[in-house]
Amino acid sequence: MLDRRQFLAGAALAGAAATGLPRPARAAADWDATVAAAKGQSLNLIIDPYQAHKDVVAVFARKFPGIDVQASTLHPSDAAPKMLTEQKNGVYSWDAWWGTCSNMNNVALPAGGLDLIDQYFVLPEVIEASNWRLPNLRYTSKRGNYVFVHTHFLINYGAYDKGQVPGGVLTLDNLSDPSLVGRISIRVPNRPHGGAMMLAQVAKEKGIGTVETILTTMKPMFVDNDRQNTMSVVRGDSAVGIGTSEETLYDCHQSGGCTNVVKFPVSVMHSRGISVPKNPPHKEAATVWVNWLLSKEGQEVFVTEWAKSNPGGALSMRKDVAPDPKHLESVPDFDNIDQYVAVALDSGWTDLKQIIDLYKKVNG
Repeated sequence: MLDRRQFLAGAALAGAAATGLPRPARAAADWDATVAAAKGQSLNLIIDPYQAHKDVVAVFARKFPGIDVQASTLHPSDAAPKMLTEQKNGVYSWDAWWGTCSNMNNVALPAGGLDLIDQYFVLPEVIEASNWRLPNLRYTSKRGNYVFVHTHFLINYGAYDKGQVPGGVLTLDNLSDPSLVGRISIRVPNRPHGGAMMLAQVAKEKGIGTVETILTTMKPMFVDNDRQNTMSVVRGDSAVGIGTSEETLYDCHQSGGCTNVVKFPVSVMHSRGISVPKNPPHKEAATVWVNWLLSKEGQEVFVTEWAKSNPGGALSMRKDVAPDPKHLESVPDFDNIDQYVAVALDSGWTDLKQIIDLYKKVNG
């Protein structure tokens, strides 16, 4: 089993083994030519709304000052329909999309909104499958190499107030306790975001009937976004939040507040990665960004910056990049991956669609 100790050990050994390996002359020439061609180009990025993403992009901009980096922060569930609507109208504005991968895989890819990303690979260290843990999980879909995953991680999109749940501890069994009727808030599970993801994990462990009970008998409150849902639990307006923001709760805990609010009893497996939208206007700039981000240097920058402001997920599937020691709890058990709703993979879309369809049925 690839446990957390082995994850660390593997990173250390691979990093030592890789030291001093020469780079092929042709690959070096191709890379230098690509960087030179990208000078003077813009790089229009979609990134998730996290400070760490902005900080990683800032490091890239300093390293490649000849590229004019323009990064727009969008929730993935908003980015996908925006990009596809633009493309439908003949507008191709974006060079790359970096963030969590569920909407890339489940919305943008089926709609034909992405380029094959491996055609943008130049660096041998990115191309070589043996540099990545579990190389069969480098891409989100068997439909093609469109979305490359650099991090699979566990994330919790739920929270509850210990003082408002039976016995002070929420379980999947007491989630439907009569005392919680009207006391559960859910981010509207009509798209593949945190609300649908957490309900999918509940369904995986307890059956779809349990989710139907939550959506009907428990008379939940529906909210528009994850932060709003988190604050509903923090204020005590709801006892349980499904589809909350892990980052918002983390920030509250870091400031010494929300001591009575803790994480939901189950997590999902998410994936963070990169894709290239169809017909990027600045292909060389996109190529430089993709290769740098997936290089050892780029992934080390990501792990370092992500660990500064987030509770988990500061790890890379690259063998030569060590995870942050404080984030080992977010390393999935890859030997038993079927226990998770893998929300960014094809199997996860089946789980998510079941929830989305059920919500639409229940709510007309």
